[in-house]
Amino acid sequence: MRPHVVHWLEGFLPANVASTIAPSWFTMVGLAGVVTLLVMMARARKNQIDPGVIASAVSWCYVVAVAAGIAMPMLIDAVQHRIATGEVVLRWSGMTSFWGYLAGMGAVAIVCRDHGVPLARMGDLATAPLGLALAFARVGCFLGGCDYGKVTSLPWAVRFPAGSPAWQDHVAAGLVPAERGASLPVHPTQLYEAMLGIVLAAIAIVIARRPWARARDGRVFLAGAALYALGRIGVEALRGDAGRGIYLGLSSGQIFSLIVLAAIGLGTIATRRRALHAIATAAMVLAIALPHRAHAQPGADLPAPTPAPAPVPPPAGPPPASPPPPQLPPEYTPPQNSRPQLVQPQYIQRAARPAGQPRYEVGALIGAAFPVNRRGDQVPPLAGPSLSVGFAFGVPSFWIDLDSYGNNDASHGTLLFSAGLTGHLGNLAIGGRLGIGPTLVNFDDPVFRDVMGTTIRVEALGEYAVSNAWAIWFRPITIDTLAAADLGGPITSYQIRAGVAFRFGGRPAQPAVIAPQQPPQPYYQPQQPQPRAP
Repeated sequence: MRPHVVHWLEGFLPANVASTIAPSWFTMVGLAGVVTLLVMMARARKNQIDPGVIASAVSWCYVVAVAAGIAMPMLIDAVQHRIATGEVVLRWSGMTSFWGYLAGMGAVAIVCRDHGVPLARMGDLATAPLGLALAFARVGCFLGGCDYGKVTSLPWAVRFPAGSPAWQDHVAAGLVPAERGASLPVHPTQLYEAMLGIVLAAIAIVIARRPWARARDGRVFLAGAALYALGRIGVEALRGDAGRGIYLGLSSGQIFSLIVLAAIGLGTIATRRRALHAIATAAMVLAIALPHRAHAQPGADLPAPTPAPAPVPPPAGPPPASPPPPQLPPEYTPPQNSRPQLVQPQYIQRAARPAGQPRYEVGALIGAAFPVNRRGDQVPPLAGPSLSVGFAFGVPSFWIDLDSYGNNDASHGTLLFSAGLTGHLGNLAIGGRLGIGPTLVNFDDPVFRDVMGTTIRVEALGEYAVSNAWAIWFRPITIDTLAAADLGGPITSYQIRAGVAFRFGGRPAQPAVIAPQQPPQPYYQPQQPQPRAP
């Protein structure tokens, strides 16, 4: 898109000046680094961090991230070229952001270690500025034409000019003639991710003010990383540029995003388990170390009795008079057994405590779909990620799902609204649901236009609670029926999915217990005397 910007500036400035000041990809990436540096230095003193450390960390992060983002795709392409042809050739292969993120984080970790700054605090400080940096960098991608989307007929689709990566790929694939001055209309995925960066910055600012985030360093960064990973999974499903790497129906960006989500989930679970183990260990040590009383029956061998103390002489004067024994009426006689009897409390079965109202669940899943009424050469199997949000009101639950499945021919995006019933058996929950929603079928071959249809879903749900906040999801049986006028009849598919979920709000249900209706302390009541027979 930069040629269009240059052409627009030429209406106000000389051609050489317009060509010089028109922003490019490198210009926007440089601005991203400057914005990150200025914002972090402005907030450094509030977070008790030396601004010099911030400058060093941002500088090293910027240099290392750009170098790794360019070098790693180049090395991967060289290995693939070596396997295919037997020759090693180093050539420009684009830039992969995730390799840059990993290398940049490593550089920041080294700087923080050398200067004694907690890495988690540095991550919280950098989350919002990194969102703004992402927005600047992706606008640069839009100007450079890289990372473009799939062909689409949506009203906001864009056509990149001749010479752009989209135009070159479309010409190489025979989709457009070489004399055409623009590519086919495609998704502006660069702008999608730029908007994701702005949303990430705003949410990071809001979360940083919450007591939950202030309680422990690193929570803002982890929340931002999870949000970006989820958003990147969706944006990657609409990307159409070649050379990104597709493995098992997933792009390299989606694979990295799923790894990030899994690492965050497993790290949180491991942290909570360590805390539980520490609490249990401390309780055991206290139980052994602290003195306590024990009540037991005496054994056969008793210790020797202690000698009785010397008698104390009685006080002078007459002894005190003892109270007279109680007189029973003549018509009553003592009972045959005057031993007091134990009165047992009455027990009832208390119902299970209901779950809190409501309880929210957010999860990421990976799955595959296998058409059952079409041949494999007509509709190949699909695979991809899903994002699912649930609202549980006890047994009934309501769900919103966003699925992104694809194969070598097309990608299917589904927004599903469903309702279901779920029952709990300890840590295990099983249930089912029924849903309906729109599905957009986007074909890789531009000869075919996008198709909008309706999906009806019947699904079995399974959930295993690892902790109060985290759970493992498995959906072993899912039957989808996609109906669209341009697909030659409905397409029914069998799906299977699994993933991890984060649960919050409400309170977990507790199983039914046997509880006493009266206070559990037993009390003794003597038996009343019976009347004497005449």
